[in-house]
Amino acid sequence: MTGGDPAPGLVHDPDQLAGALSRLNRGRRAPDRSPTCLRELLAGFEGLVTALPGGDRGPDAAAAFAELETLLAAQGAGDGAASLRSYLEPILERLVEGLLDYPERRLAAYGSLLPGENNHRHVATLVGRWVPGTVEGTLHDRGWASREGYPGFVHRIPGDRLALKVFESLALPDAWKRLDAFEGAAYRRILAPVETDAGRLVCNIYELTGERTEERAPPREPDRA
Repeated sequence: MTGGDPAPGLVHDPDQLAGALSRLNRGRRAPDRSPTCLRELLAGFEGLVTALPGGDRGPDAAAAFAELETLLAAQGAGDGAASLRSYLEPILERLVEGLLDYPERRLAAYGSLLPGENNHRHVATLVGRWVPGTVEGTLHDRGWASREGYPGFVHRIPGDRLALKVFESLALPDAWKRLDAFEGAAYRRILAPVETDAGRLVCNIYELTGERTEERAPPREPDRA
């Protein structure tokens, strides 16, 4: 984000933002290079673009996406469409990151990863800063962390306004694979709007999946000198 750009919390209509993030999260959950993945990423990106200020930016974006969807339909399900999806997906992901001021650098934590809590060691070595915030959703007494006293979060709008902290770090993009493995199948990483003193920021946050099967907590890593 450049010095003259407005903060994300000031440029997005909350309802449009919520709808766009919902589509993006569905795309991220779909298999890579699948028609569903690209369709949801396109719809989510279009929602973000049309929510930005600017008189003719929205209509132009809608026309461009209509042309792209026509092209994809013409390619069908063959190798050409698969190749096009594999080319477009990473581009869309980077464009989304740019539009949202790089949420890959933000983790909204509400439980065991917070400073002073049981599993903070998994982010303690990353250089960054913590800022307070709130997110809409509900807490549920399930997931492996609930056995340690940490309820699981489900994003829901409207929902309760829940306090958390946002960790901002340039090192997070390289840590997501490790953090995803630590959280396990009971939790999935989604994008969600978080209210902070700096305005509305879109952050990565771990929410409960629909699975209700009990899972073992990940083993504790040995302390390092």
